[in-house]
Amino acid sequence: MKIIADENVYDPMVDFLIRKGHDVLNTRRTALAGASDEEVFQRAVRDQRVIVVKLYRLKADDATALFALRFSALDERTIHGRLIIMTRDTVRVRTPRHA
Repeated sequence: MKIIADENVYDPMVDFLIRKGHDVLNTRRTALAGASDEEVFQRAVRDQRVIVVKLYRLKADDATALFALRFSALDERTIHGRLIIMTRDTVRVRTPRHA
């Protein structure tokens, strides 16, 4: 799966995705570092990448464990080209406005 990791995504989450064989564009290592959410989202739409975001108010290890659990339960066909928002309690899948 092609994924764009916003700069707020913990490195262990990016590492998890790479170990699982995903093509991850880490915005911190590109010209998108510091870009607005809209710019990152537009790049994701253009490149047909899924966006993942940090789980707030959790330590990196706890957030990574929860992320791995939630991400593993997602179906690529359902989330392809969508914005994925994860919280402690839920996963929301948003469709781009122009889709």
